[in-house]
Amino acid sequence: MRRLLPILIMMVLGCSFAQAQISETGQLLDAMQVKNRKTWFKEFTFRQETIRYDQNGAIRDTAIWHEAVSYPDHFRIDYNDQGRFVIFRNDSAYRFQEYQLQRASLEPQEFLLFKGGMYFMSPAKIKEKLEDYGYDVTIFREDRLNGRRAYVVGAKMGDLKSKQFWIDADHFFTVRRISDVGQGRSLDVQYSDHKKVNGGWVEQKVTFYLNERLLQVENYLDIEAAIKLTSDIFNPKVPKRHWFKD
Repeated sequence: MRRLLPILIMMVLGCSFAQAQISETGQLLDAMQVKNRKTWFKEFTFRQETIRYDQNGAIRDTAIWHEAVSYPDHFRIDYNDQGRFVIFRNDSAYRFQEYQLQRASLEPQEFLLFKGGMYFMSPAKIKEKLEDYGYDVTIFREDRLNGRRAYVVGAKMGDLKSKQFWIDADHFFTVRRISDVGQGRSLDVQYSDHKKVNGGWVEQKVTFYLNERLLQVENYLDIEAAIKLTSDIFNPKVPKRHWFKD
């Protein structure tokens, strides 16, 4: 035991030292890749309880949506079982009514990058995406959110307006994103109640604030990551029907 003790102490100190060395965005992204790239799941599905609030903070409506993700950039939301859904892929959105395509548009879903998409991209592609999405990766700091250490990219201390993302300092999952949505409005999205699943993490609750007003809460239910999704779920030309009933 005496021989093992110095080794254990060195291991603990080594881990702490490695964490302390993260002082800029490139180091953070490298550390995230080292920790998660080989283990993070590629696909998952869940039911989402969506609760929306009015200007007075009262519940306006609730709904259950069925959602599927395939990293790095495929995402689908079925709002009902009668053909109203949207497919996101390669930064484009395809919206359907009664299984008929109504509209296609450029609509990047940047949160996919932070949820796990980065573990299926090259470092150069990750950097390109961050720049395309408007993050200033030269601004980096440490902060705390709900009592836990976090790394923040894109904004200086006290700045809750500039575009930024927050990463948990211990597990490297995303805990917050803030962005300007126009007309002087700021959208603050906070991810919480993370669950370890199949080599990665999934938040079970997402809370949206618009100019500090509670806007929407999403609760993830029946999360399943040990699966293989068929490509036709995300095919806007011939999308699969009723995939969530299979």
